[in-house]
Amino acid sequence: MVTQTGGAAAAETGTTPRHPDSLRELRKQRSLSLYDVAQATDLHFSTIGKYERGERRPSLETLRDLAELYRVDLAQLLELDGQDTHSPYIRLLNHRPELEGLLQAAERLTAAQVLLLTDFIRSFHSRA
Repeated sequence: MVTQTGGAAAAETGTTPRHPDSLRELRKQRSLSLYDVAQATDLHFSTIGKYERGERRPSLETLRDLAELYRVDLAQLLELDGQDTHSPYIRLLNHRPELEGLLQAAERLTAAQVLLLTDFIRSFHSRA
C-alpha cells in the first residue's frame, strides 16, 4: 500500500493492458518520472516502463498502489489499464459503491481471518 511521508510516497510490497499508454499519461499528468513511481511502489523503474508499454501485467496489489499514487479509484485505473470492464469485480464496484469500504476493510485482514471469512461466505452459498 502506498503511504505518504512528507512529500515522498513509499510502498509495501490482471490482464494485459489494452491501453497501456493510459498508465503513462496518468504518470505524466502528475509530473512523475519512472523513477518516482518506482520509488513509491518499491518496483524497479524498468518494470513500471514494461507496464506502460503493455509488456508486463501488474498485479492487483500493484494496480491498487498505482491508483492510490495517481489519485484515481481502482475501478477507473482498471478501465484505463484495459481490464475487462464487464468483469464481476468492476461491475460490483460500479453498481455497489457502498461495498468499497468492505473491500478496503478486507485488505487489513490476516491470512487466518481471510480463511475464516471465506468459509463463512461459502456457508451462505451452500445454503442458497
